[in-house]
Amino acid sequence: MDSPSRGIRMTGHTHIVAGVAAAASVAAITHHPITPALLVWGGLGGLAPDLDHPEALLTRRIPGWRTLARWGQGTGWWRHRGLWHSVLLWAVTLLLIPMAGDLGAHGVWALAVGVGHPAWALALWRWWGSDGLWGWGAGYLSHMLVDTWNTSGVQWFWPIRIWVHSPIPNITVGTWPEDVVRWAILGMMVWWMPQVGLLVAVTSWVVYRGIHWL
Repeated sequence: MDSPSRGIRMTGHTHIVAGVAAAASVAAITHHPITPALLVWGGLGGLAPDLDHPEALLTRRIPGWRTLARWGQGTGWWRHRGLWHSVLLWAVTLLLIPMAGDLGAHGVWALAVGVGHPAWALALWRWWGSDGLWGWGAGYLSHMLVDTWNTSGVQWFWPIRIWVHSPIPNITVGTWPEDVVRWAILGMMVWWMPQVGLLVAVTSWVVYRGIHWL
Protein backbone atom coordinates (compact mmCIF):
# COMPACT_ATOMS: atom_id res chain seq x y z
CA MET A 1 0.00 0.00 0.00
CA ASP A 2 1.31 3.44 -0.87
CA SER A 3 -0.06 5.31 2.12
CA PRO A 4 -1.80 4.74 5.44
CA SER A 5 -5.10 5.97 3.97
CA ARG A 6 -6.33 2.50 3.28
CA GLY A 7 -9.73 2.18 1.67
CA ILE A 8 -9.73 5.71 0.20
CA ARG A 9 -8.36 5.13 -3.30
CA MET A 10 -6.76 2.53 -5.50
CA THR A 11 -3.05 2.11 -4.82
CA GLY A 12 -0.57 3.90 -7.04
CA HIS A 13 0.82 0.63 -8.36
CA THR A 14 -2.58 -0.46 -9.67
CA HIS A 15 -3.13 2.84 -11.45
CA ILE A 16 0.34 2.79 -13.01
CA VAL A 17 -0.23 -0.71 -14.38
CA ALA A 18 -3.64 0.28 -15.73
CA GLY A 19 -2.25 3.48 -17.25
CA VAL A 20 0.69 1.82 -18.99
CA ALA A 21 -1.54 -1.02 -20.23
CA ALA A 22 -4.11 1.47 -21.57
CA ALA A 23 -1.42 3.45 -23.39
CA ALA A 24 0.04 0.32 -24.98
CA SER A 25 -3.41 -0.94 -25.96
CA VAL A 26 -4.38 2.34 -27.64
CA ALA A 27 -1.08 2.38 -29.53
CA ALA A 28 -1.52 -1.22 -30.70
CA ILE A 29 -5.13 -0.72 -31.79
CA THR A 30 -4.37 2.53 -33.66
CA HIS A 31 -1.08 1.20 -35.08
CA HIS A 32 1.05 3.82 -33.34
CA PRO A 33 4.61 2.94 -32.27
CA ILE A 34 4.95 1.83 -28.67
CA THR A 35 7.64 4.21 -27.47
CA PRO A 36 9.14 4.80 -24.01
CA ALA A 37 7.44 8.22 -24.01
CA LEU A 38 4.03 6.68 -24.60
CA LEU A 39 4.41 4.05 -21.87
CA VAL A 40 5.92 6.32 -19.21
CA TRP A 41 3.40 9.09 -19.83
CA GLY A 42 0.69 6.44 -19.64
CA GLY A 43 1.88 5.47 -16.17
CA LEU A 44 2.05 9.10 -15.03
CA GLY A 45 -1.37 9.82 -16.51
CA GLY A 46 -2.65 6.82 -14.59
CA LEU A 47 -1.58 8.51 -11.35
CA ALA A 48 -2.52 12.10 -12.14
CA PRO A 49 -6.20 12.20 -11.09
CA ASP A 50 -5.20 11.36 -7.51
CA LEU A 51 -3.32 14.66 -7.28
CA ASP A 52 -6.52 15.85 -5.59
CA HIS A 53 -5.61 13.79 -2.51
CA PRO A 54 -2.82 14.82 -0.08
CA GLU A 55 -1.75 11.23 0.62
CA ALA A 56 -1.56 10.00 -2.97
CA LEU A 57 1.71 8.58 -4.31
CA LEU A 58 2.43 11.34 -6.84
CA THR A 59 1.18 14.12 -4.54
CA ARG A 60 3.77 13.23 -1.92
CA ARG A 61 6.61 13.39 -4.48
CA ILE A 62 5.89 16.84 -5.95
CA PRO A 63 7.28 19.62 -3.71
CA GLY A 64 4.49 21.73 -2.29
CA TRP A 65 1.66 19.79 -3.89
CA ARG A 66 0.64 18.02 -0.70
CA THR A 67 -0.03 21.40 0.89
CA LEU A 68 -1.98 22.49 -2.17
CA ALA A 69 -4.07 19.31 -2.10
CA ARG A 70 -4.88 19.84 1.56
CA TRP A 71 -5.84 23.43 0.84
CA GLY A 72 -8.03 22.35 -2.08
CA GLN A 73 -9.92 19.83 0.01
CA GLY A 74 -10.05 22.04 3.10
CA THR A 75 -11.49 25.03 1.25
CA GLY A 76 -13.90 22.93 -0.75
CA TRP A 77 -12.36 23.79 -4.12
CA TRP A 78 -12.32 20.10 -4.89
CA ARG A 79 -13.08 16.76 -3.33
CA HIS A 80 -11.57 13.38 -4.02
CA ARG A 81 -12.84 11.84 -7.26
CA GLY A 82 -14.53 15.09 -8.23
CA LEU A 83 -12.92 17.74 -10.47
CA TRP A 84 -9.62 15.89 -10.90
CA HIS A 85 -11.44 12.71 -11.99
CA SER A 86 -13.60 14.46 -14.57
CA VAL A 87 -13.67 14.50 -18.36
CA LEU A 88 -13.36 18.30 -18.12
CA LEU A 89 -9.96 18.27 -16.40
CA TRP A 90 -8.81 15.37 -18.58
CA ALA A 91 -9.42 17.58 -21.64
CA VAL A 92 -7.64 20.53 -20.01
CA THR A 93 -4.55 18.42 -19.32
CA LEU A 94 -4.47 17.35 -22.97
CA LEU A 95 -4.04 21.02 -23.84
CA LEU A 96 -1.35 21.65 -21.22
CA ILE A 97 0.81 18.53 -21.61
CA PRO A 98 2.16 19.48 -25.07
CA MET A 99 3.39 22.79 -23.64
CA ALA A 100 5.15 20.94 -20.82
CA GLY A 101 6.68 18.57 -23.36
CA ASP A 102 7.99 21.46 -25.46
CA LEU A 103 9.55 23.09 -22.41
CA GLY A 104 11.20 19.81 -21.46
CA ALA A 105 12.57 19.30 -24.96
CA HIS A 106 14.04 22.80 -25.08
CA GLY A 107 15.52 22.32 -21.62
CA VAL A 108 17.21 19.04 -22.57
CA TRP A 109 18.55 20.55 -25.78
CA ALA A 110 19.91 23.63 -23.99
CA LEU A 111 21.62 21.43 -21.39
CA ALA A 112 23.12 19.20 -24.08
CA VAL A 113 24.46 22.18 -26.01
CA GLY A 114 25.79 23.66 -22.80
CA VAL A 115 27.82 20.57 -21.94
CA GLY A 116 28.90 20.07 -25.57
CA HIS A 117 27.00 16.87 -26.41
CA PRO A 118 24.04 17.83 -28.63
CA ALA A 119 24.33 14.61 -30.67
CA TRP A 120 23.76 12.50 -27.55
CA ALA A 121 20.68 14.54 -26.68
CA LEU A 122 19.29 14.11 -30.17
CA ALA A 123 19.87 10.35 -30.06
CA LEU A 124 18.24 10.15 -26.64
CA TRP A 125 15.25 12.18 -27.82
CA ARG A 126 14.79 9.91 -30.85
CA TRP A 127 14.92 6.84 -28.60
CA TRP A 128 12.41 8.42 -26.19
CA GLY A 129 9.99 8.87 -29.05
CA SER A 130 6.74 10.69 -29.48
CA ASP A 131 3.09 9.95 -28.69
CA GLY A 132 3.48 10.85 -25.03
CA LEU A 133 0.19 12.75 -25.27
CA TRP A 134 -1.58 9.57 -26.41
CA GLY A 135 -0.14 7.76 -23.43
CA TRP A 136 -1.14 10.47 -20.96
CA GLY A 137 -4.70 10.64 -22.28
CA ALA A 138 -5.17 6.88 -22.18
CA GLY A 139 -3.59 6.57 -18.74
CA TYR A 140 -5.70 9.37 -17.28
CA LEU A 141 -8.93 7.81 -18.58
CA SER A 142 -7.87 4.40 -17.28
CA HIS A 143 -7.66 5.85 -13.76
CA MET A 144 -11.21 7.16 -13.99
CA LEU A 145 -12.45 3.84 -15.35
CA VAL A 146 -10.72 1.77 -12.67
CA ASP A 147 -12.06 4.04 -9.94
CA THR A 148 -15.61 3.45 -11.14
CA TRP A 149 -15.12 -0.12 -9.92
CA ASN A 150 -14.81 0.95 -6.29
CA THR A 151 -17.61 1.47 -3.81
CA SER A 152 -17.98 5.27 -4.13
CA GLY A 153 -17.51 5.89 -7.85
CA VAL A 154 -16.32 8.97 -9.77
CA GLN A 155 -17.78 12.33 -10.83
CA TRP A 156 -17.02 11.84 -14.52
CA PHE A 157 -19.14 14.80 -15.56
CA TRP A 158 -18.15 17.32 -12.88
CA PRO A 159 -19.50 19.97 -12.15
CA ILE A 160 -22.68 17.94 -12.66
CA ARG A 161 -23.10 16.13 -9.34
CA ILE A 162 -23.54 12.64 -10.72
CA TRP A 163 -21.40 9.85 -9.27
CA VAL A 164 -20.72 7.06 -11.75
CA HIS A 165 -19.84 3.63 -10.40
CA SER A 166 -20.20 0.07 -11.55
CA PRO A 167 -21.87 -2.45 -9.24
CA ILE A 168 -19.66 -5.21 -10.71
CA PRO A 169 -16.89 -5.35 -9.73
CA ASN A 170 -17.46 -3.38 -6.54
CA ILE A 171 -13.99 -3.26 -5.00
CA THR A 172 -13.04 -2.11 -1.54
CA VAL A 173 -9.78 -0.29 -2.17
CA GLY A 174 -6.59 -1.72 -0.68
CA THR A 175 -7.96 -5.26 -0.34
CA TRP A 176 -6.99 -8.45 -2.17
CA PRO A 177 -9.56 -7.98 -5.00
CA GLU A 178 -7.59 -4.91 -6.07
CA ASP A 179 -4.46 -7.07 -6.37
CA VAL A 180 -6.50 -9.46 -8.53
CA VAL A 181 -7.47 -6.57 -10.81
CA ARG A 182 -3.85 -5.45 -11.19
CA TRP A 183 -2.59 -8.94 -12.00
CA ALA A 184 -5.55 -9.57 -14.30
CA ILE A 185 -4.64 -6.49 -16.33
CA LEU A 186 -1.05 -7.71 -16.68
CA GLY A 187 -2.21 -11.24 -17.46
CA MET A 188 -4.57 -10.07 -20.20
CA MET A 189 -1.84 -7.96 -21.77
CA VAL A 190 0.60 -10.89 -21.83
CA TRP A 191 -2.09 -13.18 -23.24
CA TRP A 192 -3.07 -10.65 -25.93
CA MET A 193 0.43 -9.52 -26.94
CA PRO A 194 3.15 -11.36 -24.98
CA GLN A 195 6.03 -9.04 -25.81
CA VAL A 196 3.99 -5.89 -25.20
CA GLY A 197 2.58 -7.38 -21.99
CA LEU A 198 6.07 -7.97 -20.65
CA LEU A 199 7.03 -4.43 -21.68
CA VAL A 200 4.00 -3.10 -19.78
CA ALA A 201 5.02 -5.07 -16.67
CA VAL A 202 8.62 -3.81 -16.78
CA THR A 203 7.66 -0.20 -17.50
CA SER A 204 5.09 -0.22 -14.69
CA TRP A 205 7.70 -1.41 -12.23
CA VAL A 206 10.24 1.19 -13.44
CA VAL A 207 7.73 4.05 -13.15
CA TYR A 208 6.56 2.88 -9.72
CA ARG A 209 10.09 2.54 -8.37
CA GLY A 210 11.25 5.70 -10.08
CA ILE A 211 8.59 7.77 -8.33
CA HIS A 212 9.53 6.22 -4.98
CA TRP A 213 13.16 7.16 -5.57
CA LEU A 214 12.28 10.85 -6.10
